[in-house]
Amino acid sequence: MQFKEIIGQRKLINQLTRIIDSGKVSHAQLFVGNMGYGTLAIAIAYIQYLNCKNRQHYDIGDPDTQLQADSCGECPSCKKINALMHSDLHIIFPNATTKKVDKNPSSAEFQNEFREYVTQSHGYCSFNGWFHHIGAESKQGIINVRDGNDLIRDLSLKTYESDYKSAIVWLPEKMNVVTANKLLKTIEEPYGNTLILLVAEEQDRLLQTILSRTQHINVRRIDTPSLAQRLSAEHPDIPTANITDIATAAEGNCLLANEFVNQSEQQKQFAQLFVDWMRKLFKLDIYNLSKTVDTLGDMGLEQQKQFLNYALDVFRACFLKNTTGKASAYTLSFNDQKFSNSFPKMITVNNIENIENAINNSLFNISRNAYDKIIFMTLSFAISKSLKNR
Repeated sequence: MQFKEIIGQRKLINQLTRIIDSGKVSHAQLFVGNMGYGTLAIAIAYIQYLNCKNRQHYDIGDPDTQLQADSCGECPSCKKINALMHSDLHIIFPNATTKKVDKNPSSAEFQNEFREYVTQSHGYCSFNGWFHHIGAESKQGIINVRDGNDLIRDLSLKTYESDYKSAIVWLPEKMNVVTANKLLKTIEEPYGNTLILLVAEEQDRLLQTILSRTQHINVRRIDTPSLAQRLSAEHPDIPTANITDIATAAEGNCLLANEFVNQSEQQKQFAQLFVDWMRKLFKLDIYNLSKTVDTLGDMGLEQQKQFLNYALDVFRACFLKNTTGKASAYTLSFNDQKFSNSFPKMITVNNIENIENAINNSLFNISRNAYDKIIFMTLSFAISKSLKNR
């Protein structure tokens, strides 16, 4: 992975390349930041640049916004590290038993799956996404003793084709205590030309002794213009105004931005139904409103609950946007730009409590098997009245 593939983070990247070029590379470093900020991607690109045989340097541009150096991406070392198949690169990560590995799991058993997942996600990985990829969503993943022993053994060997033996410990906060203590000894007394990168989200969960023996690299949120630019390039069909709102709402988190863009089909259906419902109840178009109420009443019980909870989240998000200007996944889920811009203004401190109470009462009545169409019509009248008393 090259630095140019990473969204934003130019100031940090330029600092890292200068450190490598100076030859003052600390043997144990802790990269800390939300994985949606590109923390793992930066760590991989860092190792690729460190081992590149033909580093590229650029003497032009603002060091805060433009790259000053990058790996070539073409030499054998770059190609192998990009594919996470370099003989001197070792990676351990959280794992658990799955259908494929039903006992004694370790990172070694999942190397192919991890390479596949990192490639698909372009280095913007999450614990939940990783466990979904290997079919272990219900498991509590850890980095176990087998992983620690494997890594220590690998780092004790001589290098095959690089000056450095490199290791990435992804989400080290998932290490059990025994594994953490084993790794601590290697961090304290490293083998020659060894680089260990701990890539974490929650450094407070790491042993204090590990924290004190690593150089900390804080990966901060992606700047909004850079995130918006990447989203626009990947989703040219989405209007620019929506892209800007999504990038702002994601707060520099690429993973969250992608969640906003790739909403579930059910949420898209809910959004369309919600817009239709709000327009009809606000106008009190009884004839057409009754048709929408019939549609809601014909849903299954669980789907009715899901829709009402969705509506509750939408109203809260609209209130937040109206009072703070902060968009969210819910206020961005409307394909109708006019509605998305105007509707949140109707949710104020004067009506949000009444609306929440009305929806919660409807949820309670539905769970008690009351007649659903009467519930939705009564709720429609209550919300209509609240919207007009803003």
